[in-house]
Parts: sequence; structure tokens; C-alpha cells
Amino acid sequence: MAEKKSTNLLEVGEEMAPFEFTVSPELNQQYLYAVEEFHPRYWDKSELGAPIVHPSLLLNFSNRTRSPSFYLEPGWAVIHAQEVAEFINPARVGSKFRVTWKIENVYEKRGRTWSVADTLVTDEEGREILRRKIYSAFIHSDKKQ
Repeated sequence: MAEKKSTNLLEVGEEMAPFEFTVSPELNQQYLYAVEEFHPRYWDKSELGAPIVHPSLLLNFSNRTRSPSFYLEPGWAVIHAQEVAEFINPARVGSKFRVTWKIENVYEKRGRTWSVADTLVTDEEGREILRRKIYSAFIHSDKKQ
């Protein structure tokens, strides 16, 4: 078995393990109650198909910490610093989704390592649903901040 690589050591071009999840009606409804969102597009079937998955649920489920390969050595932390998100197609309740992360850039700024992950959410038919660029800073408890 290959040794786990700490996420802060990933280099340009490396990919994190994909994450797959299904948004059941119950999961979507629990999320909708939690955020107090009651618009019919998230609850009711329409002529276009099943209800739409709430966009913030997709954002939550596509953070890099969801990857099965996400790992940080003790003493390390990651700060989600910025992102650019583009919703391309609606996500439908009952669908299975796949999230992939590819490291697009790694650089140092103010003594910290920064990383940009190109993140893509697709549905079971391969349609692009969401594309994100996630900018993260990695810090260590031994370093003065």
C-alpha cells in the first residue's frame, strides 16, 4: 500500500482521490430545512425533472476535505482562503455525483504554502455541474504566524 501524502505536499498536476455521493430526497430536504430554504424548485418535480439540489449542498460536498485521500500531518492546518465557483448545469435530486480535484498551482506567499485546486463536480451521465477553483493556505503550528 502506498504511503499517504500530506495534502500540503501535493504538487502541480497531482490529483486527489475522487469522492462520489448521491443526493437522496431525504438528504436534500434535511439540508433545505437546515438553511430554511423553501423555494419550490428545490422541493417539487417539474416538467424538467426531479427537484434541484441546493447549490450550497454541492459546495459543501465538494470541499477538498471530502476527498478520501485528504490528509494532513499532525500540526498542519488548511485555510480555505478564496474560491471562484461556476454552476454549469442544474443538479437533480436522486442523482449520483463525482467530485475530482487536480492541483493547478502551488506557490509561496508570506511564508506560507498556497495551493489552487481545480475542482469539478459531474453527474452520473458525465454532465458538468459545478467547476471551482479552491485557493488554500497551509499553516503549521510550529511557525510564527
